[in-house]
Amino acid sequence: MKLRLEWWHYVALALLALQAVFFVVPQLRPGKPGLVCWLFGSDRMLWLGITGLLVLSGLAWSLWHRPFWSAGRIAGFALLFVLALSPLVFRVYPSSYDDAPSQVPFRVPLEGPVTVGWGGATPDVNYHVVAPDQRWAYDLLVTKDGKTYRGEGTLKEEYFCYGLPVLAPADGTVRATYETAQEMPVGQLGGTPAGGNQVVIEVAARQFLFLCHLKPGSITVEPGDRVAKGEIVGQVGNSGNTSEPHLHVHLQDTPEDHFGEGIPLYFHNYRADGKLIDRGIPTGGFRGGKISGAIIEHSGDHRKEQTEP
Repeated sequence: MKLRLEWWHYVALALLALQAVFFVVPQLRPGKPGLVCWLFGSDRMLWLGITGLLVLSGLAWSLWHRPFWSAGRIAGFALLFVLALSPLVFRVYPSSYDDAPSQVPFRVPLEGPVTVGWGGATPDVNYHVVAPDQRWAYDLLVTKDGKTYRGEGTLKEEYFCYGLPVLAPADGTVRATYETAQEMPVGQLGGTPAGGNQVVIEVAARQFLFLCHLKPGSITVEPGDRVAKGEIVGQVGNSGNTSEPHLHVHLQDTPEDHFGEGIPLYFHNYRADGKLIDRGIPTGGFRGGKISGAIIEHSGDHRKEQTEP
């Protein structure tokens, strides 16, 4: 069979070339241009929609111009399959700050033992790594005997972390709050905004800390307030796009939700697995359907002897 390209083949090839640009540019860590390229390139619904239109166009063209099958058309549909899967290569956002972490000494924002549901540098321990703004995010919960709840776990009040005071992880100025999100039934995703009720604190120049999924009516600060490390700013809730009550924490370089680059956030002076850690990024993850992340606990604001790289 003779390989002959048709107009829709050229469109598919051009789009694949564009996807290659969208992937390569962020690897150069140019800041906002890389962020924009990543947001377009990683949007699965966008590329599924584009591919779907091209498939329909290719089918219609092939029906009109017989014979239906040819080497070129088989290659063309294979090309569209690759195009549909192309967003899957966008797995870990290469933030401009990956090698320039924040120097702010953050504390664990909850008292008592805290389990890291998600956190760290790779997809196996932190599903947030694909999102530019949440590249270095944490999801924090409380577990007892490996479970995050008592009873059946169908009510938010049954979760050990629900209602716990959320403490400012660092000194800073409150730049934004959102307080009107309703709490979602446990296990039901889709609440808006995705972060639910939240507090945004500027902890350093171009460093904005997000504390998300807070309980309605619990936020104790307003934009413009100065907060001190350890000060209560709200309570853990189940507002926004969340599967169960937990505290989401991330640091980015803009105060705008969903449009910023994530900055590595190190916790300081905490205990993990019986060791005193001066500075570290505790990791999360799930194995066998159970949380396998680190259990950490704030140990004070003085320097400890043992450090974690």
